[in-house]
Amino acid sequence: MQTEPDLAGTVFAGCKIISKIGQGGMGSVYKAHHEALDKFVCVKLLSADLARDQRNIEFFLREARSAAKLEHPNIVHVYNFGQENGSYFIIMSYVEGKSLQDLVTEKGPLPVKEATDIMTGVLQGLAHAHSKSVIHRDIKPANILVGTDGVPRIVDFGLARSITEEKQLTMAGEMVGTAYFMSPEQGLAGTVDSRADLYAAGATYFYILSGKYPFDGKSSIEVIHKHIGEPVPNIILLRPDIPLWASRVIERLMRKKPEERYQTAGEVIEEFAKHPDGGEAPSETQEATYEIPELTARISARAVQQPEASLESSQPHSPAPTVRQPAPPPPQPWQQPPAAAPGEKPDARAARPALQMAALHNGLKAAMHFSLTLAGTGCFILAGASGRSAGLAAPLATNPVTAGMLALAGTVLFIWALWQKPLKFTPGYALFLAAAAAAAYAGGAYIPAPAGADTVAKAFLAVRIGLENMFSPANLIVYALFLYIAASKAVFKNWGLKAFAVAAYLCGLALTYFYFKAGAEISPEKVWLAVGGALSLLGVAAALTQRNFSLFFNPQLLFLAANLAMFAMFTNPQVERITDQKFRTEEAAVKKANLRNMMEYQQAMFAAQSEVTYDEEGRPIPPKLPEKPAEVLVTARGKLQNQARLEYYGDLGMRISGTLAGSAGIIFVAFFLALMANVIFVEEMMAAYREQDLF
Repeated sequence: MQTEPDLAGTVFAGCKIISKIGQGGMGSVYKAHHEALDKFVCVKLLSADLARDQRNIEFFLREARSAAKLEHPNIVHVYNFGQENGSYFIIMSYVEGKSLQDLVTEKGPLPVKEATDIMTGVLQGLAHAHSKSVIHRDIKPANILVGTDGVPRIVDFGLARSITEEKQLTMAGEMVGTAYFMSPEQGLAGTVDSRADLYAAGATYFYILSGKYPFDGKSSIEVIHKHIGEPVPNIILLRPDIPLWASRVIERLMRKKPEERYQTAGEVIEEFAKHPDGGEAPSETQEATYEIPELTARISARAVQQPEASLESSQPHSPAPTVRQPAPPPPQPWQQPPAAAPGEKPDARAARPALQMAALHNGLKAAMHFSLTLAGTGCFILAGASGRSAGLAAPLATNPVTAGMLALAGTVLFIWALWQKPLKFTPGYALFLAAAAAAAYAGGAYIPAPAGADTVAKAFLAVRIGLENMFSPANLIVYALFLYIAASKAVFKNWGLKAFAVAAYLCGLALTYFYFKAGAEISPEKVWLAVGGALSLLGVAAALTQRNFSLFFNPQLLFLAANLAMFAMFTNPQVERITDQKFRTEEAAVKKANLRNMMEYQQAMFAAQSEVTYDEEGRPIPPKLPEKPAEVLVTARGKLQNQARLEYYGDLGMRISGTLAGSAGIIFVAFFLALMANVIFVEEMMAAYREQDLF
């Protein structure tokens, strides 16, 4: 590689070079004084190494041609470009200031108003570029210069191209752009239009507001894969003081499908204009967003209309009447039931009212139990939502009294529901209720809500986000879990429930497949595909033939193994890919180390052999030769594979927990677990009444 000459003090293309101010991927950038224009300018020179490739020259000159078409205060101005003394150059306006990347590095996340004002200027520049049929394709904080006047200017049109340009300088299937801010269509090397710039602007807005990339990873491929397949993280989870409108703008700018985003930069500018102070617009107060006044009015009206019912429902329920009824007195002659109809058993008409009363009693108990578990789950959601920030420890740290009282209320309601059970305490039932309480608390604790939102508003927001994301791909694994548990409860029942169980098992298996597939461009392992198919067939056979639990031919275990095979089918190729990367990196390092050791050994041998010494009698003393260094070996592939597996599973766990928290999918988990506790209650109640010959 050639060393770039220092041009300071020289005159180049009519500009006196003052000093070097930067080194980019394409070459060097100098501050200079344009003698004809009598102003300071920037001179960008293409690296001599890159200039050997004609394609790099075309990229460089295309930047100049693209920027030269544009005349806008938010885009750097190009004065001249061409070739001089064998060097390709671009002369552009000089901006006294720093890049947006440097500003965030120095100051941290920017205030909402400052960030919005900067992005408004960037979008105005993009709107002008798009009107000239030029798309930038590499919008990022490092390519936005903020002058001392506070005006942002877009630089580096090296990847820009005209929408109508016939000659494509990018090769087929080649990705261009920066991974952290790259749109999904760029990551897939597909057709790119101006909406790709809007996606990158949304990622940039996310970064300067939070100080973090929307998606991060250990490699560019991993980051690009997340842009393609994972939902956009909710920025409010990282910075709770961000207003909801800013979160909505980012979410819409960064939607996966271009047609679902804002279609022009002007639309985003109009949205920003609705919030000149960086906060909520006057017409978008928190009350209007969550509709708290309407909910409060409904609750108040209901309390006024049904005071007696509310008071009665607030009294503790005495379990004594439902546990043991006093034996009825012997029927008197005038109380004998009517005579039985011909062909009817003598006691049939007497049994029918008792049967109807038992069914009504069971229905009331089931409804009571359902209400208690539902209310208890809601109390735990409120307990989690009582914190002033996101996090499991936030409620106990910031609002311990409210969180403790709500958690105690939920516990009391769950104990009351437990008291209704015929068998009282059972491990499965207790496990479902404890898991429902934990999931509800976590769902409330991690809900993204604006600063200042009260506990009730955050709880309603949790439920609302959960309903909005009911069919989100991020929740597929949740529904797969639901179907598996529901099928496992029904598989040993009658034929109708067996058919439901088989369908639920197969649907859950399909959801597991689509969740882990998640748009990944990998080929699943055929061995695991065959294993999963065989296990699912055995599971169907076991579900249809087994009437009771079996340790070996068990549909629950077989379908669990089939789901694990689906998991392995898609994760093993990912683990192998990471392992290959680790192996190649270590192999290169080992080769380098062995080469260095061998060279040092050969130098030591040469020095030892060339140096001749003699004893006192003048006889030559044999040289002391150095020992040959031991060869450095590459770490065993199995060990590297274990490391790769741990890394991948860690990233996968973070992805699942992050998506569940962001989409409020964990709220679904909480209510489903409470529902399963109700299923156990109904089963126990029906079994108890069968024993009493009431069913």
